[in-house]
Amino acid sequence: MELRYGLLGALAVSGVANASDTASLEDLEQRLSRLESQRQESFSSTTDWTDRVSINGFMTYGLTRHDVHQKQGSPVPVPNPGSNPDAGQRFTYLERVTDEVSHRELSRAGIQFNAEINDKTSAVVQLLARGRDNYDAEVQWAYIDYKLLPSVTWRGGRLMLPNSMHSQYLNVGYAYHWAALPSEVYDIVPFDTMDGMDLTWRFNTGTLSHELSAFYGSLDVPDNTLPATVIYKGRDYAGVNLRSRWGDLSTYLSYSHAKLTADLSPVDAALGFPTPVFATASIDDASISGTSVGFTYDNGSFMLMAERSDLDPKAWFPYRWGGYVSTGYRFGKWMPHVTWGATNSGDISSVLTNASLADDGLALSNMIRGKSWTYGLRYEVASGIDLKFEAQRFYDMSNEKYDRTGSNVNGMFSSSPAAGPLEDDHPTVYRIAVDVVF
Repeated sequence: MELRYGLLGALAVSGVANASDTASLEDLEQRLSRLESQRQESFSSTTDWTDRVSINGFMTYGLTRHDVHQKQGSPVPVPNPGSNPDAGQRFTYLERVTDEVSHRELSRAGIQFNAEINDKTSAVVQLLARGRDNYDAEVQWAYIDYKLLPSVTWRGGRLMLPNSMHSQYLNVGYAYHWAALPSEVYDIVPFDTMDGMDLTWRFNTGTLSHELSAFYGSLDVPDNTLPATVIYKGRDYAGVNLRSRWGDLSTYLSYSHAKLTADLSPVDAALGFPTPVFATASIDDASISGTSVGFTYDNGSFMLMAERSDLDPKAWFPYRWGGYVSTGYRFGKWMPHVTWGATNSGDISSVLTNASLADDGLALSNMIRGKSWTYGLRYEVASGIDLKFEAQRFYDMSNEKYDRTGSNVNGMFSSSPAAGPLEDDHPTVYRIAVDVVF
């Protein structure tokens, strides 16, 4: 107020406040009041902006390796649709982990920005950098969140695929007890984001609380495991999932469906084939569906968890299912845990009888079978920081069907039937990880 009346006095002395040809002192006071109000509103809006934006993040540093000290073979001449492009190289777990210590496979960092636009609308952006991708940052989440009703929320933009129990936080290692999520389930669908929207309704039935979501979108997934990059395009990706909670027990159900397209002709060009070979295995709007069911019981000390997922593509991809059961107990800051997992692929006899050499080779290499026991220990260093040790031992990676058809007999340790069998059919993957959230 001192500033305002000082200005009024100066205007009066200089003759500006003349009753005959200028605005009255009353008018000037009103104008100055408006200016002061605008200045206060501007300052308030700046303060509110900082209050409405929050930033949080997560990081994982991990080491991993396996104990298969053996190189892959290739009994079929190269180039040939049935040959092994990795002949002479070390066996790899999930196409990336070898018998040398990797500091990048498990390591990643993410930062998330949450902005409250008004009482109904917010915007979320999350950046993720993975060590295995040379820490090249990508936009993992980028969506608008709008509250249609107190119990109904719409989101649109880039979202995490809602097709598994841990999908919404699968990169946040601190959110679960493993150093790495069970590959028997989380390797079935090798991608984690979509561009689209979802609608979520939160409601109660008695003492049970529920979240029912429907989603729709599309996705492009690059595959770099072949001699040339192939883009798998999922269109009309739609589905529904239901999360329910009753006390210490929570459950999860999900179903999804999409149309899949992929052009494999670049593989022919990379291999120098004069006539179409892999191009004949291109996929055009093939139907693909997936389901997932799981539950978690956690009373703060004892934990029991199980999940089963499957993927059914109507193409040369084999049908595949996977599941796990995990349990652990917290002793203060320590949590020992054990997990049994299994995965298997379905019958591909219809593919093997269609006289397509490329279809045969791709189907046989994508036949995945295996079981494992994972023994782990998690230590809560401090609030927001944990340390994990883990060993996952695999077994039963083949059976008579795999041997008879010439399928991949090494489970997740090779994608080529021509690699030859592992000398030790009980390989182990070791992991150490440190997770933080902030």
